[in-house]
Amino acid sequence: PAEAACGAGAGGVTAGFRMTARAAARFGVTALVVLAIAGLAACGDRHDALPPPAAGLGLPPLEGVPPSAAQVELGRQLLFDRRLSFNGTMSCAMCHVPEEGFASNVSRLAVGIEGRSLRRNAPTVLNVACVRELFHDGREPSLEAQAWSPLLHPHEMANPSPGHVLARLRALPEYAGRFERAFDGRGPSMDTVGAALAAYERSLVAADSRFDRWRYGGDVQALTPLEQRGFELFTGAARCSTCHRVGERDAPFTDHRYHA
Repeated sequence: PAEAACGAGAGGVTAGFRMTARAAARFGVTALVVLAIAGLAACGDRHDALPPPAAGLGLPPLEGVPPSAAQVELGRQLLFDRRLSFNGTMSCAMCHVPEEGFASNVSRLAVGIEGRSLRRNAPTVLNVACVRELFHDGREPSLEAQAWSPLLHPHEMANPSPGHVLARLRALPEYAGRFERAFDGRGPSMDTVGAALAAYERSLVAADSRFDRWRYGGDVQALTPLEQRGFELFTGAARCSTCHRVGERDAPFTDHRYHA
């Protein structure tokens, strides 16, 4: 469960162009305009490419050294592997569902091990490389550290200790030599497991949407006139962009702050 994404792709819909019908009525905006705005980010998603993509149109530059293709692929395998849970039934991807924008949209709350209902929804991990503070309460500053929390949470993947997870990975033939090849001879450890999962999550980039091409790519016909009018309201009378920030060079659609 990493916090909401910052980009203008599919994962940015909930973090960006969200506006209720009540708010629309307050500002005299029709529901059609609201839906038109909300749909802008659904195009041009790129979330499973190898090697890891650089930041795309509409996203800020990604910091740090890009992970290697081997690290990303290892992280992908870990994210989808149910055997990382205590009873072998839960994977990270069962809450961060690719078909749902790497989020959990079907249910209000995420469902953990043995069907236990969790306290919060699982937000998208698309564009999570741009997020400064992770989890809904911002308690983790890095993807590498965040990755271990669901592995050890008693209601999520329910492993009793990091050592239990590492012992299982070392015993699985599919992972033989994989960590060593991806991390210059280093085997499975808390550091390398966290780094591999973080590498894959950083590769999940949703950018170059129609909005991005219109706003930052110079394509004046990428948005319809109705959508362009919706953006005027979004950044003007409706004041949506006060919190869902749209910059001159990129559109994170968040101010990275906490609002009650």
